[in-house]
Amino acid sequence: MMKKIVESGIRIVDRITGGFPIPSFVTVVVDPLATPELLIYGMCDYYVPNFKSKDVVVREAETLGYNIEVVDLDKIKDLRECRVCVEFEGDFRMALELREIAYSNDLIINAIVLKDQYEDGELSRLMYVSDGVVVVESEKVGERFIFKFAIPKMVGGYAIPNYVRFKTERSVLEIDTSRDIV
Repeated sequence: MMKKIVESGIRIVDRITGGFPIPSFVTVVVDPLATPELLIYGMCDYYVPNFKSKDVVVREAETLGYNIEVVDLDKIKDLRECRVCVEFEGDFRMALELREIAYSNDLIINAIVLKDQYEDGELSRLMYVSDGVVVVESEKVGERFIFKFAIPKMVGGYAIPNYVRFKTERSVLEIDTSRDIV
């Protein structure tokens, strides 16, 4: 059975792939230096914070022009057909539980994982049980940082295996096309 595709919330991803399949459990591995909030807040209708306070998430999202609702983890069991971002702190067993909720409620659950939060083995298990993987990274080149993302895995949808660079201008996401052709 073919999964329904819905907007991911990232314009360039939607333009290339059409969006993400629903239901899905997606691991989003982020480098905090890469200003991942520019991508993450666009990927969700609801947000479950664990690292940041509710007030910080709301303020950041509003500053970036996103309208998201901050909820507790228990609340996502009541949601249907929407995109949820969870600041993920569990192990692969918790990932399997969230995946089951996503499949039961037709959700896209984006599990936000900090780049160096897990040992490689545990991160590999998280990515293995995920339907999709999004990687948001930064790289220091000379005097500046380069920000980029890729989607190396998307079961039921289209992957973007090559990195796409993005840049920030006044806290707004813009795709850097100076070197990459998309």
